[in-house]
Amino acid sequence: MTQKCPLCSKTSATFYKTDKQHFYYCENCKGIFLDKNQLLDLHEEKDRYYLHKNHINDHGYIKFADPIIKTVKDNFNTTHQGLDFGAGHTPVISEVLKKHSYQVEIYDPLFFINSEVLDKKYDFITSCEVIEHFYNPKKEFELLYKMLKQNGKLICMTHIFNGIDFATWYYKKDPTHVFLYQKDTLKWIKNNFNFRDIYINNRLIIFTK
Repeated sequence: MTQKCPLCSKTSATFYKTDKQHFYYCENCKGIFLDKNQLLDLHEEKDRYYLHKNHINDHGYIKFADPIIKTVKDNFNTTHQGLDFGAGHTPVISEVLKKHSYQVEIYDPLFFINSEVLDKKYDFITSCEVIEHFYNPKKEFELLYKMLKQNGKLICMTHIFNGIDFATWYYKKDPTHVFLYQKDTLKWIKNNFNFRDIYINNRLIIFTK
């Protein structure tokens, strides 16, 4: 069985298949993606996200997201414009940054559908545990690149697949984790979406325009 890769459009073959999940592997961009027939509909996806209990007083989540917060503080000041892309129902990162006087807009296609923010340009865009949820990663990365100012940074976090046993890997069990990345996938994105640089450290990925 084959399907077209939603990132690079190349025909891709089955990588992993059970009664519940069917993933394909793209030889071109090295992405791993869920069968399009298994994608949740809008209401199912939203219900799943409501299970996430992140909130501004959740010190565990703030610590988890600290690599993104620290990257913003280390590279930008309060005169710079930022966007929290895929903020979820509770935009923790933007709230933390606002407490430090940063200017951060928020956007989420399910919870904060203020599409006017997508027409602006930003010095930095944060996206914590979001890019693995992209049904159409090509479209989303094109948009993210377009929204960045020159020398701006797209600061992401996701769990990168590094060749461990896929069958037992916890990250692929979440039905909303539909596109999974390897380091080579991220480098492919850097090269094919014209980012100038990429930095990868564990879950933290920083693209520079």
